[in-house]
Order: sequence, then structure tokens, then C-alpha cells
Amino acid sequence: MIEELIHAFSHSIEDILICIPILLIVYSFLYWLEHKLRSTPSVLEKTQKIGPVVGAIAGSVPQCGFSAAASALFAEGFLAPATLVSVFLATSDEAIPILLAGGFAKSAFKLFFIKLIIAIIGGYILKFTFFRTHLETKPVNIDISHHGHSCCGKSPISAIIFRTIKTCGFLIIVMVIIHILLEYIGEEKISSIMLTNTIFQPIICALIGLIPSCAISVLFSQLYMSGVISFGSMLAGLSTGAGFGYMILLREKSTYKKAVKVIFLTWLIASLSGILCQIFIR
Repeated sequence: MIEELIHAFSHSIEDILICIPILLIVYSFLYWLEHKLRSTPSVLEKTQKIGPVVGAIAGSVPQCGFSAAASALFAEGFLAPATLVSVFLATSDEAIPILLAGGFAKSAFKLFFIKLIIAIIGGYILKFTFFRTHLETKPVNIDISHHGHSCCGKSPISAIIFRTIKTCGFLIIVMVIIHILLEYIGEEKISSIMLTNTIFQPIICALIGLIPSCAISVLFSQLYMSGVISFGSMLAGLSTGAGFGYMILLREKSTYKKAVKVIFLTWLIASLSGILCQIFIR
């Protein structure tokens, strides 16, 4: 057992060392982009008519802070529920950088654009069906970072390095676990548990994606690159993977019923989208 653990750990370290330079480049760009979009929460609040479009674009930025900010706006009554769902559906957190670093650039871009389309279309469908109410907006100022400056560092360099280290830490844990599972349980058994090549796998992944953790995106990315789950299943899981957004959404009892409805519809659209991708996109 110890030898297998050491082998899995060393193999994971080798893979991650290759990813680090690419992650640093990607996160440098994202740091610049995120600070250019610091006004996104207030923009979300002021653009209700095109809310799903703005929400989808905001959520597409690989940073779980947008989903947390959108949840806070919704909980305070500043954001329409359809816009919030669009943010959730578009969110992919660390998946895009990890796929790029892992040599899955084509999958990364495909994931980005398909999720963006799903988020926009899904948001508008909900806007004119389940969510027809209009909200009165008031000025609000919420930082896109749900942990403030402490989670990312005080300077650009420390922020980029911190995020790279954090992602690599998640990757090591996930990759070691996957290697051990493949070694002891077997790829066929794991594929059977995950219902590989069935339309039900996206539903399972969409449920797992509801777990409020930024590490979920790392898990789905690695499972996809390891061949355990399909592209459609990864898309479904990432479409519900809103990080800590759900925790913020459910913390207020006054909006609990609305929050549950938002979460359920996010899961429903993510599951259906994943199933369609499972059938038509490989």
C-alpha cells in the first residue's frame, strides 16, 4: 500500500510540474481580466433585461468569486433568479486552466463556449417561464472575491502564485486518489460505478457538482482527462459546480425556498444539457 501511494504521489508530482508554467501564464491573464471586471456585480444588478447574457459572461471567467458575488446579490434581493442560474451554469472555476495545462485545449474551448450558450439559453427560458417577476434594483457594492484579499494575496505576483499553488494542491490530492482507485478497484469497476457510456452519468455528475467546494472543478477535470467520465458528464458537473455560491445562497432563511428552486433548476438544466452532449458531442 505504501509503495503504491508513493508511486501515485510521484507520478502526480511529475504531471503537475509540467502543468505549473502553463497555469502561471493562464492565471496571470485571469488576474488581469478579473480586475478589469471588478464592476461586474454592479453591472449584473443594473442590467436585468439582458441579465442572462451578462450573467453567463461573468460566470464564464474561471473564478468562483463571481458565483459567490451573484449569490450574495440574489440573497439581498438585488439580482433576478434567472440571471443567477446563468452565472451558475457558466461557471467552470479551475476547469479551463487545468484542461489547458493538461493538453486538452480543444476540450477547454469547447467547454467554455458550450457552457456559455447553455447559460444564456437556459437563463432566458427560466426568465420567461419559472421566473417572471421583476426586481427593483438599488445600489450595491460586493467584491467578486468571496474571501476578500486574504485568499489571493495582496500583490499580483502573490495572488497568481497562491492560486497556482492552491490548484496544484487540489490536483495532487485528486490525482493520487484517482491513481489509487484505478490500482485497487480497477478502471472497469470505476466506470461501472460512474455509469460510463450511459445517459445517467451526467445526472450523477450534476449532483456531485452541487457540493459547495472549489475543488469540485479540479475533480471533474481530472476525471475527464483520465477517461473516467465523458465530456457531457464533465459539462454537467461543472454547470452545477458553483463553488461557495450555494453556501451563500442558503444562509438566509428568508430566501431559502427561492434558493432551493434556483438550485434545483440549475441542476435540471445542467443534467439535461449533459445528457444532450453525451448523445451528440464526443
